[in-house]
Amino acid sequence: MSPMVGREAMESVYGSGELVTLDEATLTPVGHETTRAFLRDVGLPSWMGWFQMDRLLEEGDVRVGGEAWRNVARRCPSCPLDMSSWLSLGGIALDDVAVDTVTGIVYCIPEDGAPHRLNSGVDELAFFLLALERERPQYDPESDTVEVDPEGAAERLLRLMRDAEPGVMENPDCCWFSVLGHVRDLLRV
Repeated sequence: MSPMVGREAMESVYGSGELVTLDEATLTPVGHETTRAFLRDVGLPSWMGWFQMDRLLEEGDVRVGGEAWRNVARRCPSCPLDMSSWLSLGGIALDDVAVDTVTGIVYCIPEDGAPHRLNSGVDELAFFLLALERERPQYDPESDTVEVDPEGAAERLLRLMRDAEPGVMENPDCCWFSVLGHVRDLLRV
């Protein structure tokens, strides 16, 4: 199955120098084939816009499970998710982002809440990040756009996200709603 977004589309926004891909040998611990293929062939941005890649992952240090995830599980004892196969991808704002290397599901780990599903896969995560960057001229006051339209940008993004991943956008705690709030407020905190 081909990803929602390919390398060419990602390069058109981030440039080839900002996209991090990992070789097949490095990705051996990632059992989910679609996730492995995406991280190998397409890649995620190292740091741009809304996403910052985990430094260890960017350096090719793929650590699945481990003490960090056991700490999250201890902090959220009622969370039914098995974090032993999670790989940290990075973060969006103050929330950590991880992928389950067995199922391919991407999770958000909020600073002050329980982990929850963020996207159904890394390609959907990349699709959302790409959409946010394509709309940036409409909500970033520092863009070259004469008239910004943050409300319109937030509405278009929400519609796109709901169409692409309806189940994800049903969760009111999803960090994408926080991101859309910043879009609507012209990136003011």
